[in-house]
Amino acid sequence: MFVNQTGPADPVDLEDLELPTFPQITMSALEMARDDDSSLASLADVLATDPGLSVTIMKTVNSAAYGCRQQVRNIHHAVSLLGRNEIEAMLIAAAVKGALPTTGVAGLDPARFWATAAKRAATAKLLAQELDPSAASESFTAALLQDMAIPVLLKQRGGSYADVVSAWHQGQMDLAQLERLSFEWDHALVGAQMGEHWQFPEALVHAIGSHHSTDGGMYRPLPAVALVSCLREVDEELGRERLVAAAEGRGISPDTTVAILDKAFDSAGEMTRLFGY
Repeated sequence: MFVNQTGPADPVDLEDLELPTFPQITMSALEMARDDDSSLASLADVLATDPGLSVTIMKTVNSAAYGCRQQVRNIHHAVSLLGRNEIEAMLIAAAVKGALPTTGVAGLDPARFWATAAKRAATAKLLAQELDPSAASESFTAALLQDMAIPVLLKQRGGSYADVVSAWHQGQMDLAQLERLSFEWDHALVGAQMGEHWQFPEALVHAIGSHHSTDGGMYRPLPAVALVSCLREVDEELGRERLVAAAEGRGISPDTTVAILDKAFDSAGEMTRLFGY
């Protein structure tokens, strides 16, 4: 079924993919978040015009998985408390969640996909607090979105890509390995290209592109994001075992990693419900 490719892996041409667009209110808010001359109060005022987006941001930040130390009372409080970079990350996460296909896609189980994404995000944030606390919030967002290319590829590449994903779920190697055996790219590289297209912050693009270490050194990794790529949609226990072993190689004891996984998985259920699953 799989044909081995030789030579370096090259990203898929994004012109072959019809990428969804972000809502105009999100694009306007992102522009303001990135403009130092724009006040945080003005940004909050814009976000307040979209109750659904405001509620999504507040619920995500207040979730146990995100681990914010203060309860966020309203969108103005969220903006003043978190600042530009974290609000930008929340906007991106909400926009991607809304933009990715969820129905009528062979090989995609949306509830399972987003439940796994939430577990990766919560776990990555806790692991980053062990490895590099300054990267905790960044690791959360990157881990949440690291597999964002998969639903798009399943929808637009159809049967051949669905076969690869199915083989992954059946335990045949890791997904990135299977992709590179069948194609000249993998979902991590495609995800990084999607991030560039959507003008993600550079660090987020790098973390997504390098989470399987298949980029040939093009992107700078975030260690916690790479670690949680071990977590799987199917055969959760296998993913946990692989993560414990990989984290030990980073100097985190197995007992600590197991405790992190248990805490993260407990809190991720709340975030999955916020996603509507």
